Amino acid sequence: MSMTMTEAAPVENGPPALLSFAHLSIPCRDLEEAKRFYVDVLGGTIHLEQPHFLIVKIADTEIGIGSVGCSFVQGDAEYPHFAFFAAPDAMLRIKAWLERCGIPSSNFWTRRGVEALMFFRDPSGNVIELFCEQGFEGAENLPRGPARGHGTAVDIEALRYREWHLP
Repeated sequence: MSMTMTEAAPVENGPPALLSFAHLSIPCRDLEEAKRFYVDVLGGTIHLEQPHFLIVKIADTEIGIGSVGCSFVQGDAEYPHFAFFAAPDAMLRIKAWLERCGIPSSNFWTRRGVEALMFFRDPSGNVIELFCEQGFEGAENLPRGPARGHGTAVDIEALRYREWHLP
């Protein structure tokens, strides 16, 4: 049963349940560069492409990327960022792949000595986190960050770059 805008919705305590996650939209400095990065570096597929916007699907998540009316993360800000879960071997492989592409990534770090985390940025400076929940060898010995944020475990500003390449 659908309702029109003039019909009153039933009043209940609290917010309604949402159906599902739709997408995340981020800014970019150059749409063609963003397309190459998210497809060729992170393995995404293009789901929509328009002159100033595209949607890339990675790990069943749609990421909208826009080049008009955008703001950018400044300085050493960790937030906003988005994250992907990764297996222990994938953490090592993506770090090596980013290095081959000339893209800096952070050291691996942990909060509780069980999980492993790593940050890197897309070419426009958006922060991306990889999160391995468990099974990363040596996680107990990684640099520690606080319960929220990276603290001094990572130098976020050092992850900025202007140029990158595909090997």
